[in-house]
Amino acid sequence: MLQKTEQELTLYPNKNGWISNILEEAKGHLKVEGPLRILELMSSKIFVIYRGDMNIDHLTNTTQKSYRIEEIPPDQRELEEDEMLVPVAHYQKEAYSTFGHPFLLKVKEGESFDSVKERIQKFLDVSDKEFEKYRISLVSMGRPRYLDEEQIKTVRLRDFTLNNSSEVKHSGNQHAKPFIGLQHQNKNSKRARYNYMEKAIKIYN
Repeated sequence: MLQKTEQELTLYPNKNGWISNILEEAKGHLKVEGPLRILELMSSKIFVIYRGDMNIDHLTNTTQKSYRIEEIPPDQRELEEDEMLVPVAHYQKEAYSTFGHPFLLKVKEGESFDSVKERIQKFLDVSDKEFEKYRISLVSMGRPRYLDEEQIKTVRLRDFTLNNSSEVKHSGNQHAKPFIGLQHQNKNSKRARYNYMEKAIKIYN
């Protein structure tokens, strides 16, 4: 597993261009072979995965949000109808108080959460002893439902979608998008390791 590398990347795309143009420019700075994606992050949570055919106007420079360019892991490059990319975020006490480096995980309708937990542990590269201290929850509207408390055994994709599909169209409601929560101690000195390269970016247009 490769050590995660993170640094700022400044890009100067055409203001009338597309997300795909940014990714093409970014690839010239990165030593990666696979496709890239742009994620929008706020408060250590992933809110948006931008499509390459979206206009660059969707990206705005504000102090409240940041963007991350990363190589798409091979297992996430194609999704079946019964699969979904779900955001995963860390929190210590309150589910709305997230920290650290969020990431995406592919889940499948009906698969066991034991399998999901195994992939999370492998992705984070933490020991069995350390991972025993993690509590896994499904977080929606800031409220966690703990797998162990509610005896949640298998994945239901509907748990990761908003009830009102029209809400998804409005970026202001992205805060309500459900995610998998990892409750554990915030150890700033021990940063998680990731299996792909990413760079924070600034966009000037």
